[in-house]
Amino acid sequence: MFYDKELEYEHKNNYTSGGTDYFGFSFGSAKEPVDNRVGLVNSTHTCREGLMSNMRTRILGKSSHSQPTDKTRMLFFWKASRSQNAADLKLIDGWVKRSVVVIQTFDRLAGWPITRVQKVNCGQDYIKAFYFRSSRRWMKSSYLISLYVLLVRMCKDERISDFKNFNGLIGIVGKYANADIKDRLKMDQTYVKSSYPYWEAIMKGYPRLFRKRKMEYYWDTQRLNGNEGGYEGIQYLVGGDTKYKEVRAELLTIKKELDAKTFKPTKKKEA
Repeated sequence: MFYDKELEYEHKNNYTSGGTDYFGFSFGSAKEPVDNRVGLVNSTHTCREGLMSNMRTRILGKSSHSQPTDKTRMLFFWKASRSQNAADLKLIDGWVKRSVVVIQTFDRLAGWPITRVQKVNCGQDYIKAFYFRSSRRWMKSSYLISLYVLLVRMCKDERISDFKNFNGLIGIVGKYANADIKDRLKMDQTYVKSSYPYWEAIMKGYPRLFRKRKMEYYWDTQRLNGNEGGYEGIQYLVGGDTKYKEVRAELLTIKKELDAKTFKPTKKKEA
């Protein structure tokens, strides 16, 4: 699952930098590794909204930090207790492995380059970090990067496993997303339940949804529904609250075609 050698975290000796003092799970947009060292573009977050807001300002050139767009690069941090509880560390290992398998399943569904992962040495055993490198298409829109992080968060649940393909994954997700309270997903139940019926349409329909215009259009501050924080996550698209009405309409059309088995893949040049 992991490739090449382990990376070093560039803030290794300064744990107030990069947000590694967050308890539990955090994430942030990453730089391209240089000389086996990797760091964050700006900071880490514990919510998808904060990540999207920061990415938006950089993509639109409104920040002193530039946003690399040739690949989707993310750093994910899992922090166990300082006592290095063995159960915590085992949970983290399983969570990471499930996350990689799920993201790669989505990559294959869309026909994108497969996500690769490297361990990152933070200098502390109780902080486990991983560098994810994926297709640039995952950051073409805030909806896509929101979905990307949602999938990783969902994989905290150890039952998201033992599937052979996308349909098998959807069967498992649907089972627990619609279960009674005691059997529901352990993380982001509401967001997963409302969005998973659209996942196939989003990935297979990417050319019709997001290839028509350049990236800046899909991160436009004029289409934020008044959200001062600058976020516009997957929930806005699937729930119909988005101001990208043409994208929403096309998504519904694609979903109907998939349900009716009349969907035909589209190959268009990326804008």
